[in-house]
Amino acid sequence: MNIVFAKDNVRVPMADGTIRRYAPGSHWPADDPYVVANPGQFSGDPRYHLAFSEPRPEYFGDAPVEEATANPGEKRNARRA
Repeated sequence: MNIVFAKDNVRVPMADGTIRRYAPGSHWPADDPYVVANPGQFSGDPRYHLAFSEPRPEYFGDAPVEEATANPGEKRNARRA
């Protein structure tokens, strides 16, 4: 079974008119009708809302890091508003 993870809170309208709420990071079958109809709310990346008690950089080592400032001698491509 393929599993996907909720990126944010998920609110699913039920047939009886109620709304069921699911927490970010909740696991869903990839072939669930709600997942198929709303693929942007889910990801195959299990790190979404992963909880841990201490910093664990090994879980985020491949995430791109943007430099906020230019290095000496470089100009940033930013315009003032």
